[in-house]
Amino acid sequence: MTKGLSSEQVNRYRHDGYVYPLQALSSAEAANCMRDLEAMEKVSGPDVLKILRGKAHLLSTSLYNLMSHPRILDHVESIIGPDILVWNSSLFLKEPHDPAYVQWHQDVYEFDDTSDYVVSAWVALLPSTIANGAMRVVPGSFKNRLVEHTQIAPGTAAMIRDNMEIGVDVDEASAVDIVLEAGEMSLHHMYTFHGSPPNRSDQRRCGFAIRYVAPDVAKKNSPYAATIVRGQDRYGFFQNDPVPKSDLDPEMIEYVKHYGKPKLPAL
Repeated sequence: MTKGLSSEQVNRYRHDGYVYPLQALSSAEAANCMRDLEAMEKVSGPDVLKILRGKAHLLSTSLYNLMSHPRILDHVESIIGPDILVWNSSLFLKEPHDPAYVQWHQDVYEFDDTSDYVVSAWVALLPSTIANGAMRVVPGSFKNRLVEHTQIAPGTAAMIRDNMEIGVDVDEASAVDIVLEAGEMSLHHMYTFHGSPPNRSDQRRCGFAIRYVAPDVAKKNSPYAATIVRGQDRYGFFQNDPVPKSDLDPEMIEYVKHYGKPKLPAL
């Protein structure tokens, strides 16, 4: 089995700003992770998975382990190199016939805005289909680099915190639906235009978005923290995130609640 991306897949990512489908987990691994998350729901209530947005990996031990999965890291290494940190992650759950949607946006962070060494992995824990609101991306849109984002009205069903969306025209007619089976994943550049429509099906949709960065991406004296998952950090620009001891560890909940957020947080 080939380790990481093929040269063709790397070239596709460099040209289009995304690549899919990639095998991340076995179907059994995806099912086990989903069972762990559903167990959290039984204990903490039906809405608990909807709050696993900023640094979700610090609130779920299953997601914490998932972000370091060797097959995922092999794919990521093909894009950003052997030294890999996780800065952020979010769980995205859409219930059947849920009006929630993700507006068009870029994964904008206060890092070096010329960097190509920030990549978002989107791992499907349940099948992601056109009917249940699969992510959509605009090929080549990352070449626009950072574009204007504007605030949308509060009270909408938009899923991105702070209600930011792209403030320039988006060529939706050219958008590609990222359809994935459970256990498959996609990778996209932080400046790729992407979003997702509501779930109009009878089935749940659930995916785990992980933000991988190279250690030198942050600025010196950065207020941000991360977890090293492969290789080493020779720069020390990021502080170190703590390690969760259990699901919904009260200390982790407080840490995530008060942790600094970027100006334009992503999905």
